[in-house]
Amino acid sequence: MLLSLLVIAIGFALLVFGANFLVDGACSIARRLGVPDRVAGLTIVAIGTSLPELVVSVTSAVGGHADMAFGNVVGSCLANLLLILGLSAVIAPVALSRSTQRFEIPVSVAACGLLALLANTGGQVTMIEGVVLLVAFAAFVARTVRVGLAEGAGEKDEAGEDVEPQPVFFRSLVMVAVGIAMLKFGADLVVDNATAIASAMGISERVIGITVVALGTCLPELVTSVVAAFRGNSDIAVGNVVGSNISNLLLVMGGPALFASIPYDVAYNVDLALLAIFSLALVGFAFIGRRHEMSRANGVVFVVLYAAYIATSVLR
Repeated sequence: MLLSLLVIAIGFALLVFGANFLVDGACSIARRLGVPDRVAGLTIVAIGTSLPELVVSVTSAVGGHADMAFGNVVGSCLANLLLILGLSAVIAPVALSRSTQRFEIPVSVAACGLLALLANTGGQVTMIEGVVLLVAFAAFVARTVRVGLAEGAGEKDEAGEDVEPQPVFFRSLVMVAVGIAMLKFGADLVVDNATAIASAMGISERVIGITVVALGTCLPELVTSVVAAFRGNSDIAVGNVVGSNISNLLLVMGGPALFASIPYDVAYNVDLALLAIFSLALVGFAFIGRRHEMSRANGVVFVVLYAAYIATSVLR
């Protein structure tokens, strides 16, 4: 037990350093390509921090642990939205761009609906349905990058030229790669040892998936968003959360289905519905108090809701 706790601590350290590398590298690449930080958060950072969920879900599906795969995804998405974005807002109010309100959040809600529709049709996510999810994800990324490049070009024209010298592009790529690798390895250490401790305590696989594994695999998003919030870069924080949720619902569930059909427990319909409702609530925050912003009070509400969700999930 003590050894597992020590390894978990090492995993957290890797996550912190990895998040710093990833945020620095992604922001640098975004600026050099003329892409806004929000778009970098939705694509480079979101996909990079979703890798632990993808690996865990593929491994779970191939190994026949469908509850772990679905629990990992819905649990991570709710942790991203309520816990991570909530904590980020508590640290510093999070700006919600019009694009986030009008496009990215509606897409995340639509992704919930699409996954629920496919999963409830036949009681499993098949290979063909996995392809549908992956095509939807590719379309989202393509549209986000295209619009982001257009936004970046407009901002560059207004500014005239870049006033801040940027690091060498290759070095930025290396920073992103190293950051992702550290996040992945750190998440593995935390998840494996936390799961072992939970299993020894007699906790069910579904609850482990929604709580321990979900929290463990979303640690990269947690650390990355918190680091971004402390640095005052709310675009990276909110883009990372919303982008990671879309990645989880489409990429992380679509990928495993290519290897094996994933049986679906209708109990997850409640979790997906809650995810959609809380995502829409995020849009509502943009019109409560200071416009187009998630306040510290809103952040506290989300954190409390997450605590209530975990307590309810463990008890039911």
